[in-house]
Amino acid sequence: MKVTITGIMKGKNKAGRDFTQLYATTMFTDYELETNDCTGHKTIDVFTYLDCGALHVGDVVDLVYEPGFQGLATLTQIIPVKAPDSKTAAAK
Repeated sequence: MKVTITGIMKGKNKAGRDFTQLYATTMFTDYELETNDCTGHKTIDVFTYLDCGALHVGDVVDLVYEPGFQGLATLTQIIPVKAPDSKTAAAK
């Protein structure tokens, strides 16, 4: 799923393990567009223990999911697609 990062929150859980909560926008799926009246983008938030140290607000990334525990989708990779342009990054 291709998304644009709009926010990043890093922290530690009670056991001291580092986590990241990513906030992003993405396009509506073809199914959502065909069956609903959609305008703009939808927002998502994703919790992960993956290393997100190289991510910045404005980055476009592809979130790769695989079946995990009890068949639930598990985020397994974050693949960079496009970094924000230097003017946008400098303004932040």
